[in-house]
Amino acid sequence: MDKQEKFNQAWEYKKQGNLSEALRLYKELHDELIDEAGEYARSLPGTRVDEDSTRKIMPSLFTEAENYLKRDSVFGTILNNMGVIYADVGDIKSARKCFEESIKFTPDGFDYPNPKIGLAELEKQI
Repeated sequence: MDKQEKFNQAWEYKKQGNLSEALRLYKELHDELIDEAGEYARSLPGTRVDEDSTRKIMPSLFTEAENYLKRDSVFGTILNNMGVIYADVGDIKSARKCFEESIKFTPDGFDYPNPKIGLAELEKQI
């Protein structure tokens, strides 16, 4: 199943109330994108430096991986959807973390208020 199919299936599971399966698929997508971002960043010159038998990871590796995840709204949307599910099952700590990360990974200039709304709704519950 490709990423789009997983995303669509996770959305369907959520609508059907099968939150555990929806969350499982969203986590798979999350992890796949993290792996892609790391692979991309490692492929760029200057993100790693080999000195003798030591490999140094340069700060630019993390910056490039973050930029890769912010290149479009997919990663932020997945995090937001995970946050909604966590909130639905009462895991407020995980929901908050997902909403905050979703805000962080929403591309600059992209209008996506959902994680901010989710975070505000969590605050009302406390």
